[in-house]
Amino acid sequence: MNKLFLLGTMVCALGMMACGQSEVSSHRSSPTPTPQRYDYSTIELADHFTNKLETAKWDDVLGIDGMEFAPVYLGDIKPLVQLTYKPELTGNRIDLDDHKMESPTDSTLFLTIDTNRIVGMPMSIWEYYKKPEYRRGIMAFPVFLENISNDTMDVGSGDLFTDIIVEAKNKEGQWQRLSHPYIFECGTGMKNIFLAPHQIAITAMPVCQGDFHTQLRLVFQLNGNKCIYSNVIEGFVDEEMLNPKKKH
Repeated sequence: MNKLFLLGTMVCALGMMACGQSEVSSHRSSPTPTPQRYDYSTIELADHFTNKLETAKWDDVLGIDGMEFAPVYLGDIKPLVQLTYKPELTGNRIDLDDHKMESPTDSTLFLTIDTNRIVGMPMSIWEYYKKPEYRRGIMAFPVFLENISNDTMDVGSGDLFTDIIVEAKNKEGQWQRLSHPYIFECGTGMKNIFLAPHQIAITAMPVCQGDFHTQLRLVFQLNGNKCIYSNVIEGFVDEEMLNPKKKH
């Protein structure tokens, strides 16, 4: 009888412990959900230009000052976006002296290359103020920057995303820089490009020829040697570009 009583007591105690654990776990805070980038494939990109687009040579897009990543759209996420190839017409410019904006971090800005669609390249920043809008005849992949935070982000200067560079994998499988952040020879009177909370920017990554098949990615350089990396895509570069002694 004593053994049965002792066994019953133990079972009851274990049951109470289990109930207590269940009650505690039910009051634990849920983990913070990981931000998810928008499904950009649902956004239709309207392009009113129809001129022929062709792949480019790297020398045609890698300037001394850097590669130009100019916006072709800045604004809210919506089902239909009209591409603009004259950078000054995209809006979202502000004077930093008059407004406070946050700098992007790897948890507040997404950078995505869309290889399922082709767009053109915007006009050079050194000619758009002299000529009517046109689309450069270079094939490009649309690149999406998405502000996933609740703050307004400073993402560029003048008419460029100056901190975006291109990297490629060399034969050793190491990432190597092909371009450098864009440097303006003169920045007098330039305003900054901003993204309001949950807005997107679209720029263009040229599709280039080359004799070496490899992987490519874009890098948005941040303060403090930190970076935001895009998805990795397949592409071509000139093998000589991956010479460690070659400066970019």
